[in-house]
Amino acid sequence: MRYPRDDPGHERIATVDIETTATDPAEGELVAIGVGVHDCSDPLTAATYETFYRRGAAGSRPTADGGRARTEDDEAALVDRAVAHLDDAGADRLVTYNGVEFDLPFVAGRLDRLGAEVTLPAITEQPAHLDLFLDRKRRADAEGSPWPRLEACLEAYGHAPPATVWRGEPLTNARFGEELGPAFLRTLDTETGARFRERLADIVEHYLIGDLEATLALFYADVGVSVEGRYLGTERRFDYSNN
Repeated sequence: MRYPRDDPGHERIATVDIETTATDPAEGELVAIGVGVHDCSDPLTAATYETFYRRGAAGSRPTADGGRARTEDDEAALVDRAVAHLDDAGADRLVTYNGVEFDLPFVAGRLDRLGAEVTLPAITEQPAHLDLFLDRKRRADAEGSPWPRLEACLEAYGHAPPATVWRGEPLTNARFGEELGPAFLRTLDTETGARFRERLADIVEHYLIGDLEATLALFYADVGVSVEGRYLGTERRFDYSNN
């Protein structure tokens, strides 16, 4: 497969997605961040995906000079780990779906509320960052139509989006924020939470990777490149919780 004909010169692309407990950084928290990387000369099935999770509650520890340093288990540390992976990936193009107006502003908003600073890679800025949602949103606004979901965009190209089914129902962004995200956070910093956290992390990972591959597939579909993925058209069911 050759790289899309209308975007020459790029050899590796990356994508980023976040999972949160709300859409407003003043009300919600980061739960996990996913990073996908794809070498454009390889089939999409060769893309790699990494998921980064919260490890514990926000906090700080005393330092030798009498100050305080944040722990390695808060939201800012989560962003640190994901950003480091993105920076090390060596990608020359970032593609997201609503990254400009949601993912990156949410991360910035959480860091601001935490009083933390994490420098984002240059790839997160335009023109290196291509948000596949923005033009679709503009067209929808002009037509008076609802904003299109990532899954609907994929289906318009004949791709079946990945499906994560939790406790008998498809997992959606709303269910993640209201149910799965808070359930995962409740397992942190508890003696009995480790076993449940590992189970819930499997669900978070499948949901995140599904979105990452869906975004990559949509990018290629937009420029007329046919791809097959590992997760497109698949469904995985999870029937457990931490209750």
